[in-house]
Formats: sequence, C-alpha cells, structure tokens
Amino acid sequence: MVATCLQVVGFVTSFVGWIGVIVTTSTNDWVVTCGYTIPTCRKLDELGSKGLWADCVMATGLYHCKPLVDILILPGYVQACRALMIAASVLGLPAILLLLTVLPCIRMGHEPGVAKYRRAQLAGVLLILLGCQILWARTESSLHSQHLVQFKQKYLEDFSCLQGD
Repeated sequence: MVATCLQVVGFVTSFVGWIGVIVTTSTNDWVVTCGYTIPTCRKLDELGSKGLWADCVMATGLYHCKPLVDILILPGYVQACRALMIAASVLGLPAILLLLTVLPCIRMGHEPGVAKYRRAQLAGVLLILLGCQILWARTESSLHSQHLVQFKQKYLEDFSCLQGD
C-alpha cells in the first residue's frame, strides 16, 4: 500500500513538474529589467521583462511585448535556453506516459514484473535528464543576467567622471 501511494505521488509530482516546464518555457518573465528598484519601477511604469520569445515593457499601465523572431540576431544563450527548454518539454511527454504505464493500477497484458521495472527506470532517467536540462537553461540565463549587471555597474563606475557633478 505504501509503495502504491509513493508511486502515485511520484507520478502526480512529475506531471505537475512537466506542466510547470511548459508554462516556464512559454512565459516572458525570465529576466525582470528595471533602472531603479522594483517598487519604484512599478510606480513609474518602467518595469520590463525578457523571456525566450519576447521582450516586454509595462508602460502607462499596458503591457507591450515585442516578439523575438530574428533567430540570427538573438544571443547564443537565448538560443541555447530555447533549445534546452523545448527539448525538456518534448522529453517530458514520453517520461510521463511511461510513468503512467508503470502505476500498479494499470496492467498491460501478461507482462512480467521486470518489464514494468525497466519502464520505470527509463522514465526515471528521462525525468532526470529533463531536470538537468531545465537546471542548465535557467543557470545559463541567470549567469548571463548577472554578467550584464556587473558589466553595467563597471561601465557606470568607469565613466562616472564624464558625467556632470
């Protein structure tokens, strides 16, 4: 009984995680851009966000998005994140279907227990690969954002002498 409950909880958790991957891939809130603090930008309506598919700006209470359609102009990290997230979304479907066939309440003919065990192992490996791809894509995106912030701060410090007192 405990093993059955754990398998069902594992399936539900994996399914919810896979839906989260699809939602994360489609959202435009990967990087929030703001020249000031976030509350100040919200008051001034200067809050922006960047995603894999569009750059968005909130101005005068409206949300304007410009789609990123020129593949050759996009930076390499955006293309890599797109590829990793799409691959993770596609890889999740067979993993979820395999997990569904492994549940104890589903029987497929007169199969031996070894076949079910191997399908469970394959589904687990696919889900681990899915998680690694997502982790890699999010880390790459975060590292690039941090690099841009450090570059902007260094640039402002180096050229602060050119600005007026």
